[in-house]
Amino acid sequence: MIGVLFIFLLYLSGSVPFSYIIPKKLKGVDMRRIGSGNVGATNVIRNLGVKLGILCMILDALKVYIPLMIMQTVLKDYAQKELYLCLAAIAGIIGHDFSIFLKFKGGKGVACTMGTFFALHWLTGALFLMTALSIALSTRIMSLASLTSLTLAVIFVFPITQNWYYFALYLFLCLFSFFQHRKNIVRLLQGKENKF
Repeated sequence: MIGVLFIFLLYLSGSVPFSYIIPKKLKGVDMRRIGSGNVGATNVIRNLGVKLGILCMILDALKVYIPLMIMQTVLKDYAQKELYLCLAAIAGIIGHDFSIFLKFKGGKGVACTMGTFFALHWLTGALFLMTALSIALSTRIMSLASLTSLTLAVIFVFPITQNWYYFALYLFLCLFSFFQHRKNIVRLLQGKENKF
């Protein structure tokens, strides 16, 4: 029962739209009405600057990372801990992408996914972050950085963790992110993707 409760709580936590709240409070800007209209850190970076975008990215990562870390402690001896961790992580990312506070609109979940990786195994989170940073800084294309880093995380998660639950989760999150970025992928193939 407590595992199900955490899944619900992760959805609510993931639904907190920091990439909407921070720009609205600090700049008076509704991110749904500018740029891509996406309520995510990338849209903030492109339109309001790197510093504000990074703040939103960190908060979006933490809103999943912190509850998952608490969950690991509470469910320490729980027989199905890893299964519920994975389901709760998915709930948190779905909450971000389809926020109950924004009429089920949101971002694309990349920062939340990074928070999940750090919570489940810090090395997979570090691999994701370092790869994403290097590609983003060299190409200035966030979607390319995100999708490449997600793919590498899937490749390395099982050798690092030896955990089939985590492999299934990472694969699902990667495929889900590719689906969420489908328009970006078309622009990438056309050489028309936006840069920051």
